[in-house]
Amino acid sequence: MSSEKLVTLLNEMWASIVESFHIDILYHTISLKVKVSDTKGHYQIIFKGVSSFYFIENSGEFRLNPIDPEDGDYTELTSIDYYQNGIGKIHISSAKEIWVGEYFSSANFVLEFWEALLFIEAKSIVINEEEFLVDYLLKEQS
Repeated sequence: MSSEKLVTLLNEMWASIVESFHIDILYHTISLKVKVSDTKGHYQIIFKGVSSFYFIENSGEFRLNPIDPEDGDYTELTSIDYYQNGIGKIHISSAKEIWVGEYFSSANFVLEFWEALLFIEAKSIVINEEEFLVDYLLKEQS
């Protein structure tokens, strides 16, 4: 896998329009179809072997006030990045429910939609039928 080619393809998708988005829990996939506003056309993106994903609408308390879309609005894929070494440990903690501390991940992809973020930990990504095996980052984290 050429990480340089992968990064180049991902950069071409910045500021594109999301035409479709689908999460399939059973098959461990997340797929998007995006349209690039200039002459680069369409991209079909499939994350395969998805072991975790985390979506957050906005930062801090702003996440609690999502904006209702109006007619003609669309979702922009503002940016999409690959992190070969992951972004670091995403860990759930709770003062009330200790059991949630057993769940953690380290996303190797981050997608920005306007002010929202989607963190994805995946084994591979397919872009227009070309698969890039990135594998999971850490089998065990402390």
